[in-house]
Amino acid sequence: MWRIAWASVRGHLLRTFATALSVVFGVAFVTGTFVFTDTVHAAFEGLFGSTVEGADLVVSAADGATADGGAPRGVPATLAAELTDRPDVADAEARYRGLAKLAREDGTALGGFGSLLQGVDAPRLPGAIELRDGDLPTDDGEVAIDAASAVELDVGVGDQAMLLLNGPAQPYRISGIVEPPSSVQDLAGSTTVVFTDGVAERLYGRDGATYIAVRAGDGVDPIELRDRMAAELDAGVEVRTVDELVSDSVSQVGESLGFLTRGLLVFAGAALLVGAIIIFNTFGITVAQRTRELALVQAVGADNRQIMRAVLLEAGIVGSIGSAAGVAVGVVGAVALRALLRLVELPLPTTGLVIEPRTAVLGFAVGVVVTTIAAVGPALNAARRAPVDALRTASAGSRTVVSTARVVGGSICAGLACAVLIGAGLDRGGLTALAMGAAALTVAIVLLAPLGAGPLAALVGLPVGAVLKLPGRLARDNAVRNPGRTAATVTALLIGLGLVTFMLILVSSFRHSLDRAIVEQLRADYQLQAVDQIGYPSTVTDAADEIDGVDLVSAAKVARGRVNGADRTVFAIDARTLPTVYDFDVVEGSLERLDDGGVALSKQLDIPLGASVTVRVGSSGPASARRVVALTDDLHLPGTTRVGQALVDASTAKEAVAGRPDLVAFIKLAPDADRAGARRELEQVVAGQPDVRVADTAELRAQVRDQTDRLLHLVIGLVLLSVVISFVGVVNALGLSVVERSDELGLLQALGMTQGQARQMVRWESVIITTVGTVVGVALGTMFGWLGVRVLREEGLSAFSIPVAQIAVAVIAMLVAGVFASVVPARRASHVDVLHAVTTE
Repeated sequence: MWRIAWASVRGHLLRTFATALSVVFGVAFVTGTFVFTDTVHAAFEGLFGSTVEGADLVVSAADGATADGGAPRGVPATLAAELTDRPDVADAEARYRGLAKLAREDGTALGGFGSLLQGVDAPRLPGAIELRDGDLPTDDGEVAIDAASAVELDVGVGDQAMLLLNGPAQPYRISGIVEPPSSVQDLAGSTTVVFTDGVAERLYGRDGATYIAVRAGDGVDPIELRDRMAAELDAGVEVRTVDELVSDSVSQVGESLGFLTRGLLVFAGAALLVGAIIIFNTFGITVAQRTRELALVQAVGADNRQIMRAVLLEAGIVGSIGSAAGVAVGVVGAVALRALLRLVELPLPTTGLVIEPRTAVLGFAVGVVVTTIAAVGPALNAARRAPVDALRTASAGSRTVVSTARVVGGSICAGLACAVLIGAGLDRGGLTALAMGAAALTVAIVLLAPLGAGPLAALVGLPVGAVLKLPGRLARDNAVRNPGRTAATVTALLIGLGLVTFMLILVSSFRHSLDRAIVEQLRADYQLQAVDQIGYPSTVTDAADEIDGVDLVSAAKVARGRVNGADRTVFAIDARTLPTVYDFDVVEGSLERLDDGGVALSKQLDIPLGASVTVRVGSSGPASARRVVALTDDLHLPGTTRVGQALVDASTAKEAVAGRPDLVAFIKLAPDADRAGARRELEQVVAGQPDVRVADTAELRAQVRDQTDRLLHLVIGLVLLSVVISFVGVVNALGLSVVERSDELGLLQALGMTQGQARQMVRWESVIITTVGTVVGVALGTMFGWLGVRVLREEGLSAFSIPVAQIAVAVIAMLVAGVFASVVPARRASHVDVLHAVTTE
């Protein structure tokens, strides 16, 4: 059986290649996703690890304080000397670290999405900073900067660098260039600035040292030292190994990147499913074509199990080839994804490609298993052939018989899908229900598609037959008479296009929801925004409040906090003024009692109105009990990318927000104010502050369009991949169908059909099948898009929007792909052996 399977693979190399290609894309998606995320995680490990290199332990505030856009809560610097006196400690050093932004000549700051913009003191511990050129700073007017930033700014030792340190850009002399972490190749805008100890302490040491770096003594196990120190030190500090600190930091990044990973894996699953359908279709056709061959093998002694084993072995070989190629393509795809993110201005720091053994093994195993499972049905059909079939010619267009079990199973899945999806539409079950409904509906479509593919193809083919006469009628009949083959090809098309339509609708709805919030909820005339989403000096807000014609200025600050022990994003506002310039979507309660020490929470936290919760604002603020005075649908502020879960009055969190920069400020002009003059003065206020900008309503809406366009570009990339996968499926189905009908095509040409008419027939059969898959795919994608918007209303999707132009482009691309997919099969159909056809018994 092994020799038979291998001979079949070698004897039909083109078919083997086309079938293996069906699984390549799914495996490549899985592999590429893991390679990309592993690479990004390794880069962040290098970035975070570089800040504590040379140390074994880190002593920090017990609540895991971070810079968080402002001065962090620290530990007493005197603790370093106390730790150094311990016999099991070789050295301990107080370290100061915080936010520092390098500026270009035009005043804009370096950095980007996922960037680590850090300022640090000059370390004493060996290995913490590696110099490439020059020296570490010794004068307060000097800094050392990382090599990537030096290249970006085109500066070197002795030149001047401009820094943004919660105020106007300040000049510093560059005393040295430091190396980035050795493992990191692409910093994606991450920067490092090294100050003298005195400057770093002044900038970042308001509440003590950021952390104490500890090096264990010779022969001392860092973990044992950690346990001893944790037992002896005050409860207000936390002792962690460097590996634990880096792991915690990277896990937080992983949570932020989770949406990207999950999205890619969804497309990977869809690609694998499409590949499985194509493989099922391919093996079903090839088994039918090899009826005589397999029956002859049975006639000479092979039993049913051996026949089934031969077909499954062939599937395993094809799956192994496709999976191996898919793993290789996935590695290239990870590089392409990195380039795509950079193209849409969402770069992430990366290192050399990280290919874990788990990635290769998982990708290969998934491909082989999917291929083998997809071939089980055709293998069973092959094993059931009677030896007498060796005397018959395979039917060119046998109808698919849908078994009772298949109808029952498909009907149950369809009913379950309807019930779950209706529940999702009625706000029951959320995203989980939507995912379960999608899975059940997909299974139902796969099982029941042969029942609907024929009638739909007949309907779509009516105008084709009417216009093109004989070639059109034959194309329609060919698409209808084998509904199993047509259904498999249509299903592969509709899954890909349905998923793309769903994503396009979500992105468009997100854009229109943000746009509606700006139009309906924003009552301010202008807004001051932090360009980098970190913050800008509050002195800018104060200066804007002094401008003639300005009636009201209300600022908001952002901080990482905790609500009932869980990490949350907290907005600190002026509860008396901000609601007058921005209408928060309050569904229960009122914001009027925020200044009494209350808190407003997002409804999605599922905490009732009036409940008492423990809230910590920022890393340095005290935890306190607050009453929930309001519940909101959405805590997103226009002009920012931050989405909050809690809202407090800044006056009740003075300690936590003191010195913290403003994230955004809303400006309302007096009724009789000179708008043009006020705008000019606002521009003058921010002229020396490149990390803050002025925007009006029109500019805010333009920013929303720009942000969502980046997501749209990612989806367009997936559209192209979906077109490629569908292209492979149609080529496979048509090519094998032509081979299957070669005798029929020869007889038609013998009776007078021209080669051009034969090509037309195959081409329009492809168009009919592609049109059915496209129409159904768009319809299903639109339905799931509407359900997705309903389910995600609490995430800010308040508007349902169908991007007609983008969906039309996807449809046209799919139809064009269907036409091109028919080129090779059509040429083959027009060159069949007529003499062989008329002499076949």
